[in-house]
Amino acid sequence: MHEMKASSLSLVYDGSYDGFLCAVFEAFERRILPQALLPASRPLQLLLGDQQMLETHPNLAERVRKGIIRKSSPRNASLLHVAFLSELPGVELLLLRYLVKLFADAGGRYWQNMLDEEVFEVVQIARKVKKEVHRFNGFVRFQETADGMFFAPIDPDHNIIRLLARHFRTRFSGQQWIIYDTKRNYGIYYDLHTVQEVVLQNHRINFNAGNVAGEVKALDEDFYCRLWQEYYDAVNILERQNHRQMTNLMPRRYWKYLPEKNKAGK
Repeated sequence: MHEMKASSLSLVYDGSYDGFLCAVFEAFERRILPQALLPASRPLQLLLGDQQMLETHPNLAERVRKGIIRKSSPRNASLLHVAFLSELPGVELLLLRYLVKLFADAGGRYWQNMLDEEVFEVVQIARKVKKEVHRFNGFVRFQETADGMFFAPIDPDHNIIRLLARHFRTRFSGQQWIIYDTKRNYGIYYDLHTVQEVVLQNHRINFNAGNVAGEVKALDEDFYCRLWQEYYDAVNILERQNHRQMTNLMPRRYWKYLPEKNKAGK
């Protein structure tokens, strides 16, 4: 494989994982390590040098995806996708450096080398994302609307909304629901058959508080919200409170849409 050379060029993609894989393809075609690899939604005005906006071609993305699987495994390809969803600054260039080493490795074992700096960092980032997914499997709180839909707002650190689909489709297979990322303004909708991505427009939801407007809320929804709060009070033994342990298991940044943590004075 030819050596990749550092370049002052910045590659800009559409923000999707397929778009990122197309940027990887472009970097390999040019045999360059760009100075930046960024989604179009991120501010670009501070970058020096030329910028190139890339189109997303599913066939090119699939070629890169299959190449990753061929050089490692389907599980590792999934891990790279999870790390990408962290949206951490610089994660795209980290993954590109990782892929340069992966495709250059003749032995086919690079991805298992935890002593390698890029491998270790990618695995650690993916673990953080998966940990947040695990937490939100328990932190999602649904509100029922007047038409029988169940709505849950979330505000995660990472772009995990798609990773929640399997768990909630299995757990709540008998009801229609929407889990909505208010920070990224999109969600997933389950219609009793399939899960699809949605963007809400002209909605009656307060994204700051996460509350469905009273006129479109199920009649007994406020009652169930009070039950959540009363249950929390009932199991919360004041003499045994351990705030440090509680915030370790339920960090404050996840309290925003939890009814049991949003009573007056909490």
